[in-house]
Amino acid sequence: MSTESIGFLNHETCWTASRVKEAFEQDCLELKDLGEAFERLASDALDVAVIPARMIHGNQLQLLSNGLVVSGALNQNRPFHVMVSDDRVRHLPRASILLSNSRIVRRQLRRLRRDFRVLSPKAWAGINEVDLPEEGLEAWMEGLRSSREIDGYTLPRDSYDKHVLKSRRFALWPEPKEAGGSFFLPPIYIDLPLLITREGYPKTKLAQLSGEEGLAAWHVMNELFGSESPEIIEGMGMLVKHRSVSSLLQQAESTRDLVLEQACRDSEGDMLPDETRLMVRIEYVSDNGTRTFRLDRVINLDNIHGGCVTMNREWRSVFTKLSEPQPEHPRWGRASPAFFVE
Repeated sequence: MSTESIGFLNHETCWTASRVKEAFEQDCLELKDLGEAFERLASDALDVAVIPARMIHGNQLQLLSNGLVVSGALNQNRPFHVMVSDDRVRHLPRASILLSNSRIVRRQLRRLRRDFRVLSPKAWAGINEVDLPEEGLEAWMEGLRSSREIDGYTLPRDSYDKHVLKSRRFALWPEPKEAGGSFFLPPIYIDLPLLITREGYPKTKLAQLSGEEGLAAWHVMNELFGSESPEIIEGMGMLVKHRSVSSLLQQAESTRDLVLEQACRDSEGDMLPDETRLMVRIEYVSDNGTRTFRLDRVINLDNIHGGCVTMNREWRSVFTKLSEPQPEHPRWGRASPAFFVE
C-alpha cells in the first residue's frame, strides 16, 4: 500500500490513531469526517479507512451506496469507562454529583447508588447557566472536579490516555469481581474500530490485522441493533467476547450469577460442551436505574448468524412486552403499567 492509502477517523467512543499506528506501522491520513472517508475510498484515493463502529451505525445505507463494505475489525482492547474521582464509586460521599456523556453509564451509576446525582455535561451546564465548551470537554470536567463543583466524571479508558489526564481513575469493569458485585456493561460499539474498504478489495491483505473477536462483536451488534434509533442505542450496554464454557461456569459460581449460569445450559438444561464460544451480554436500564432487563447467551463460533437470529427474536419479544402496559387477564392477574417507563 502507498503511504496515504490508509486513513482513520477518531470518535469519543474510539480513538483509533494509536491503534492504526500499531496495526499498520506506517504513516496514515487523519480524515475530517465520514463523508470524506467515503469519498476517498470510493474514488480509490484510499485503500482502507479505520472508522469507529459508532460512526457507521445509522450510515450503513450510505456505506453500501458508495460500494463500500466492512472488511474487518480490530479487537476491543479496553471497552469500558473509568471514573475520575478522589475515591472509588461505592466510597464517594452521599449525594455526589457525577457527570457522564454516556446515557447507559449514567443509568448504571444511578442503579448502583440511588443517592448519586448523575447528569450529562450538557444538563449540568444548563442547570448552572454556564456555557458548555465545544472542545476540551474533558479538561472542562477536570476543572470542575478540581474546584469541587462536581465529585467525579466518567470517560472511555482510551480518552483518559489520549487527554493525558493525571488524576486518579477507577475502572468501571464490565464484569463483577466478586459475588453480588456491581458491573457496568460497556456502551455498545465502544472501542471497536472497523476496517472499511471498497467492495472486492482482497480481504487477505487485512487477514493479519483484523481480529476474529472484533469482527464477531461487530456482526452481533449490527445484526441485533443495526436498525435501532440512537435513543435506544445510547441506553444499551453490550459485551461480546470469546470465552470457554468452563471459565463462564467458574465465573457464574464465584459471582453467584444465575443468568450467566443458565446461559451455559442448552434447551434441555444440560451443560454445554466445554469449548470456546462467543459470550454475548446485553442489558437495558431504565432512566432512573431501578429496572434492568439483561440477556446472556453463549453462541457457537461457527453459527454466529443463526445464534444472532434466535437471540434477536427473544430480545425483541421480551423487550416489547416490558415496554407495554399489560391488560388484565383472568389467569395472569390485574392490569399493570409497563415495566420500563421512561
